[in-house]
Amino acid sequence: MATPVLRNSRSTGKPKADYTRANILLAIACFWPLALMALLSASAPHVEEVPSTTNSIELSQQHSGLSLTSKLRSNLRNVLDRVDVMGYGPTHPRVAFAVVGDDPDQLVATVESIFSKTDLNRIFIVTVVVDGHEPDDALLERFQRIDQGEVPHWHGFRADVHSPQNTHNEESHGNKIHVMFNEDRRGVAESRADAVEFIKILQKHYEENGLKSSEEDFILMLLQGGAQLIARTWLDAVTEALIVPPPLLEQQTLKLANAVSFNTEGPSKCTGFDATFRAQILDADPTEINRSSGASYPTPAFNGAAMALRLETYLNLPIQDLSLEDAWTANLDLALNLWLCADGIDMLSDVDVAYKEPRAPAPLSPAMAARFAAAWMDEVTGRKFFHAYSKTRPDMTALEWQTFMAEARQNPTFTPDLPTRCRSFQWYAEQINPGVTSILSEPGIIEEEVKQTQKEKDAVKQVETNEKAKEQKKEPEKVAAEPKKEPEIVIPQKVERGAQPNDVKKLAEEEDEEVKIPQRFDKAKPSKPLCDECLKIIQQAQPIDIAYVDVSGGHKEHPHMGATDEEGNFGYVADETALRKNPPDFHMAGEELISECAKRDNNYKMLTERVHVDMEYDKEMEKSGNKRAKIFCLVYTIDSGHPRIPAIRETWGQKCDGFVVASNKTDVSLGTVNIVHQGPEEYNNIWQKVRSMWSYVYDNYYEKYDFFHIGGDDLYLLVENLREYLESEEIRTASNGGIYLPDGTETVQTPLFMGRRFAYQGDMNDIFISGGSGYTMNKAALKTLVVKGLPEFFPNAHTFSEDTMVARIFRKFGVLPYETKDENGSERYMPFMPGHHWGYRLPADPSSDWYAKYSINIKEGPEHCSPKSVAFHYVKGPAMYRLHSLLYKKCPAETA
Repeated sequence: MATPVLRNSRSTGKPKADYTRANILLAIACFWPLALMALLSASAPHVEEVPSTTNSIELSQQHSGLSLTSKLRSNLRNVLDRVDVMGYGPTHPRVAFAVVGDDPDQLVATVESIFSKTDLNRIFIVTVVVDGHEPDDALLERFQRIDQGEVPHWHGFRADVHSPQNTHNEESHGNKIHVMFNEDRRGVAESRADAVEFIKILQKHYEENGLKSSEEDFILMLLQGGAQLIARTWLDAVTEALIVPPPLLEQQTLKLANAVSFNTEGPSKCTGFDATFRAQILDADPTEINRSSGASYPTPAFNGAAMALRLETYLNLPIQDLSLEDAWTANLDLALNLWLCADGIDMLSDVDVAYKEPRAPAPLSPAMAARFAAAWMDEVTGRKFFHAYSKTRPDMTALEWQTFMAEARQNPTFTPDLPTRCRSFQWYAEQINPGVTSILSEPGIIEEEVKQTQKEKDAVKQVETNEKAKEQKKEPEKVAAEPKKEPEIVIPQKVERGAQPNDVKKLAEEEDEEVKIPQRFDKAKPSKPLCDECLKIIQQAQPIDIAYVDVSGGHKEHPHMGATDEEGNFGYVADETALRKNPPDFHMAGEELISECAKRDNNYKMLTERVHVDMEYDKEMEKSGNKRAKIFCLVYTIDSGHPRIPAIRETWGQKCDGFVVASNKTDVSLGTVNIVHQGPEEYNNIWQKVRSMWSYVYDNYYEKYDFFHIGGDDLYLLVENLREYLESEEIRTASNGGIYLPDGTETVQTPLFMGRRFAYQGDMNDIFISGGSGYTMNKAALKTLVVKGLPEFFPNAHTFSEDTMVARIFRKFGVLPYETKDENGSERYMPFMPGHHWGYRLPADPSSDWYAKYSINIKEGPEHCSPKSVAFHYVKGPAMYRLHSLLYKKCPAETA
C-alpha cells in the first residue's frame, strides 16, 4: 500500500520525511534555550552562604541514586529555579519589601498578602521589623510556614500551596523572609532604615556573586503592618509607573525618581495636610485625573499604608531623620523628600490595599512643626507658617517657635540648606498641596521685614568691620608710643554715704572720661583671691560711678518710651514689690502633686542627689541683720504666654525682691507690663524688646536694687542660691575691682556680667552668655548698658539673638562674661532641664554636637551642675511645680 501523503490547505505534496524533519527542527528551536540555561546553571559561580543574620537561599538540590529521567527533571528544575533567584531582568525588576509594625498578627497578615498576591520569582526579600517586641520563636515559626509555601503563593502564572505533611514532590524555593526584632521601640523612621540597610547588604551580596545585574534596579515596597494587598495586578501597575521599558534599539531602561502610593482614601481622593501639619483627605485635581485617563494622579502626602519606589530613589533622598517615631511624621518627611527633592508621589487609581488606620493623626506638636519648618522652609515662608500655625495654638509664642527651630538646626543629624538645594516649599504649596496655600496669604509685610532685617544685619556687620579696621590701623601707633605695662589695680574711692565728689559729678556729665582713683592699702582682702581667669576678666573693665543719670529724654523715643497701663495709657510704672508682699499659694496639690513627685527620672536624681537650696545660709543671714543683696527679676513673654506666669509667681518669682514680667499686654493681677518697643512683637525682634525692657528697669527701679536678672517664661531660678552667690566674697570682690572687699561706702563699681558662658562656634575670642538660663548684672553693668551702650550700638537692629548683642556691646567697654563656675568647675547657670545635664555625655567628636562645641571646659553627668546651681531652662507647666516641690521639700511623705 502506498504511503499516504499528509497535506493541508497549503500542502505541496512533500512526503512525511520532510514533515518529520521540520518537527525535529522545531523541537531543537524550542529546547535549545533550556539546554543553554542548563549549561549556564552548571557554570554559574558558587554562591557562598548568606551571613547568619539572613536566611540562606538555596540554589539547587543534591540528588543521588535517581533515574536518568529524575536527574533530567532535577537539572531543568535548577534552571527554572534561577528565575526565582535571578528574576526576570531590568524591565521587570524584583521587589524588596520593608514591613514595619508593632502588632505581630498584623505583620503576619501583611506578609501573607505579599505571598498570595505576588509572583514569587519577583520577590527579592521580605524584611519584617517587629518594633518594640522581644524575639518570639512562635512568631518566627508563623513566618517560616509562609516562607515554606504553606500559604497560597504564585510561581509565575501558576498558583501553588505546599502541604506541611507531604512536601516530597513539591517545588522548593529560596527563603524570602527575614525578621528583625527591636526590643526597645525605635519608631517607624528608624525601623524602616534598619530594613533598608539590610536590603542594601543583601543586594551587594547578590551583585558580588553574579545573582543581580547592574541594570536591574530593585523596587522598594514600604508597607505598614496591617496593610494587605488586594489584587495580583498591583505589581504590573507599579512596574509600569516606575520603570519605562526601552525602545527596541535602546539598551537601557528609563528609571523614574517618583513613588507610587496605594489608595486607601477612596476613589479620586488623596492625602494632604493643613497649616498645622494635620493629615487631610483631599479631592484629587480633576485635571490631573483626566491627563492620565483616570489611571493616576498626584497625592501631596503618603497615607502610610503602602508605597513603592525604586530603591535607588529612596537611598538618594537628602534627609533621613531617624528620630521620627510615629508613622505620620515619618511619612510626612518622606513625602516632602519626594516632592521637593525627587519627582513626587502618584496615586494609582486601580491599586488598592486593605488598611485600617489605628487612629487619625493629630496635629504636630509645636517642636515637631518647627522642625519641619526649619528643614523645608526659607525664612519668609517659615515666618508665614508660624503666623498661620499660631492661630490654632494661641499658647505658642514666637520665642518658643524660634527656639524649637534653632534646636532642630543644631541637631547633628539635621540636613542644612534644603530650601536652596531642592524645590521651595512655596512651590509645593502652590502646585501640589492646596491645604497649605493659606499660609502664603499671610501679610506681605513679612517679606519686607525679612529684607529690612537682612539690611540691618549687613549694616551691623559693616559697622563692626569698619571698627575693626580702624583698631588695626591704630594698633601699630599704640605699640610704638606706649611701652608694655602691668595691669594697674584700681581701688574704688571711699566717700561718705550720700556725698557726691566733684570728679563723680564730672563723670555724669562726661561719661567717656576715665575715672582715676588713688590706690589705698587699708582695705580688707577676701579669704580666697579670685581665680586667675576671673581677675583677668575683671581688670579688662573700667570701674564707673553708679550714681543714677537720667537718660530717658522725657520718655518720648525708643527705647525709653516706657509702659502702658491696662487701658493703654503711657506712664505706667508697675509695683515691682507686689508679688513679694502678696505671694499666691502654691497651686499643685493632691493626686497631681503625688504623681509628679513619684517620678524617678533624671530630674529627680539631679535635684535629690546633687543640687539643693542652701536654706541654712539664708536663715543665718536673715537672723544676722546684715544687709542682703536685693535682686530684681525680669521675665519676658507675650500675652499668649501669660498662662505660664502663675507657675512662676507661685514658685520662685515671689522670692525676688522685685519682680516684673515684660509683655505686650499689661495685666496687674499677673504682674505683666506692656513695655513699648520699636518694631513688631515677634521672636526675630527680641533685641528691640530687650532694649526697651532694660531701659524701663533702669529708668524706674535702678536705684532700689543691687543686681538684675533676666530670663524667659520657661526659666526656673533658685533665688536663695543666686543671692548667696551674689553676696559671696568672690562677687563682692569682683564688683570692687578684683583685689579688695568693699566696705559698703563705695560709689564706684566694676561692671559684672554673669551667666552661662558659651564660646561661639568654639571661638574663645567670641564668648557670650546664653539667654536660656538668663544673665545677671550688677548696677555698674546695667548703667553701662543703658547709658552708654544702647544709644551707640545697634540701635535699629532686628534680631532674636539678644544675648549675643548684649555681649557685643559690653565687649566695647571691656566688660567680658564673668566665669561663674564654682570652685570645683561645675556650672551654676544651666541651659537645660536638670535631667538633661545628669545624663549628658560629651561625644567623641565635639564638633558634631553644638553644646559640646560651644561649651567651655564642662564636666559630664551630675558633676556638670554645681550643688548650688542658680538657674535651669526649658521648665514649663507642671515641671515648674515639680522642680519646686523637689527642691523645697513639698512632696508628700509617701513619695519620698
